[in-house]
Amino acid sequence: ILHKHQKLQNSIKKPLTPYTPLDTQRIIVAAEQSSSREVCALICTAIIPMISPYSAATMGAFLLFSQPTRVKSFSCTIQSNIIAFPSSHAAITRARKRHVFAASTIKDISHPDAQKRRFHSSKTKDNIRPTARFVAIAALSSGSSKKENVDSLAFAARRLEQDERYQRLEPRDRAFARLLVATVERRLGQIDGVLKRCVDKYPPKGKHASLLQATLRIGVAQLLFLNTPPFAANHDTVQVLRINHCLSKNSFPVPEPMIRFVNGVLRKLSTPAVSEEAVGVGGNEDNSKHTTLYGHELLKQTSPDDNIAPWLLERWERDWGESRARLIREEMMPSNNNPVSPRIDVTTKYSLTSLMESSNPNTHQNSRAMLEKMQQDFGDDCILLPQGSLRIGSSLTGDITQWPGYHDGTWWVQDASSTLPALVLTRALSNSRDGEDLSSLHVVDMCAAPGGKTSQLLSAGFGRVTAVEASERRSRRLVENLSRLNLSERCHVIVGDGQNYRPPERDDQILHGILLDVPCSATGTGARRPDVLRRSSDLKELLQIQELLANHCADNILSEGGILVYATCSILKEESEDQVTKLIARGKQNSKHASMTTLPIHPSEVPGFESAIDENGWLRILPGVLEGDLRSADGFFVARLIKEDS
Repeated sequence: ILHKHQKLQNSIKKPLTPYTPLDTQRIIVAAEQSSSREVCALICTAIIPMISPYSAATMGAFLLFSQPTRVKSFSCTIQSNIIAFPSSHAAITRARKRHVFAASTIKDISHPDAQKRRFHSSKTKDNIRPTARFVAIAALSSGSSKKENVDSLAFAARRLEQDERYQRLEPRDRAFARLLVATVERRLGQIDGVLKRCVDKYPPKGKHASLLQATLRIGVAQLLFLNTPPFAANHDTVQVLRINHCLSKNSFPVPEPMIRFVNGVLRKLSTPAVSEEAVGVGGNEDNSKHTTLYGHELLKQTSPDDNIAPWLLERWERDWGESRARLIREEMMPSNNNPVSPRIDVTTKYSLTSLMESSNPNTHQNSRAMLEKMQQDFGDDCILLPQGSLRIGSSLTGDITQWPGYHDGTWWVQDASSTLPALVLTRALSNSRDGEDLSSLHVVDMCAAPGGKTSQLLSAGFGRVTAVEASERRSRRLVENLSRLNLSERCHVIVGDGQNYRPPERDDQILHGILLDVPCSATGTGARRPDVLRRSSDLKELLQIQELLANHCADNILSEGGILVYATCSILKEESEDQVTKLIARGKQNSKHASMTTLPIHPSEVPGFESAIDENGWLRILPGVLEGDLRSADGFFVARLIKEDS
């Protein structure tokens, strides 16, 4: 390789292109295997003009630790050799700078204490531990790749929970990491709006783009929304860039100029800025009372609506009118001065039975008593909601697996709105049997994971419950939850697409009810999952799946006289009301299809949600619209249909 380059160089009388990385690697291997000083000198003389300073320094480091006697001659060669046959004065200048840099690097690593520094660096690396900010930035940045948009934040919370480094943190640090990720997800539009006003070229580009962008977002979230002291927000966040390569696999050190860039942006945003109110009569400034951060001034130029996709805002206003759309926005995305208060609702094994009209009054009283006892166990600020859910207060914190009754399997996490489909299905089937025992009935929960509605049906006393789930990963979670709740015996879990499921063909097999909670945009859960508020407007595939599942359940699964409950956690009419309207019209237009009619939901069946029943007898819950504690509930749609005899 060396003689080939020298021959070409002598023939054309001008510099050649640098060696390829493969050529350089082969030359280094040749140096390692060579024991001749002349060969080493030839290698040094030939390769130095043709490689970058980094490659020269790398080769010098290799010679230092493998063949220390050659370092001196190698360093001298670098300093004396400029470049062969330079084509211009500029080429000579560039070559001189390149070789001076490489020579200084070799001189530094050839210092007697170089070996000690090397081992000290390794020892320091072993002592570095992940921080809450580090795991949060890792969760936000790992969703991006060369094929994905840098702004991708999909499943950041899930990646955080699955990160082993996150699991090793102290409970307090884990909570802070979750808060950081949740804040960035919720305020992403405003955070990026502030950064675009502060930085000329945003988002950053290059190999470290996703890491730099995630770091900037975490820093801005602390400064503008979490009221973190500026020094801690700046220093501890920037420090993540310095330790990232030590804690991440296949990661390279972030260049110092990029670290200084991030530090400069955060310092600029945390610089005190005097608002207009601070300027009094005569132009005097009262900094002690009205001084704010420069970042807060930029934040005033943004709006909470920036965190929601524009098409979604337009659709809400079109479907529900301006006044209701405003209430939805305020509940989903409060103003900057009103932070979102997290809520956790739990359903117990006694929640549904305590509401059911039973021929045995003692059963009802026992269930109610157990429910009130659990309310006391969860703390004085725990609220018993009208339909039987318990809303956990702020006094109960920490690991959820350590809460009262978790290991006993008496409760599970489920939003209050999400309990209504199973409630109205159970009410209808119970009324059809005049309150008799439900143990002889068979119901199916389509799209069952993670298992909250399935657990409700089992706790209501149905004799046979079939849970159908298409995702193998989610079905495992379903099985785990049922096992913890001691409800696995009466439930048959089927992993497969719902549109392909058919019940066993038996003469005595009657399917009395289906709970169909179809896959949807989940826009009703935006208060808890702000990432859904930035989703794409392309709902074509989801709409097709919803229609296919509804038609299949009505035509091929449900027995005549059976009950179908269609539900979504979407607040878009095209996924909810429009789909049910098409299903009903389909049976009327063609006798080959199942004839479905609405079985209206009565106010007495859904305590607390009476005002959410529309003119069709369907339930439509909109976030921020209901009164009292149920104002903070997921958006949901529930329609109850009965299959008429053919």
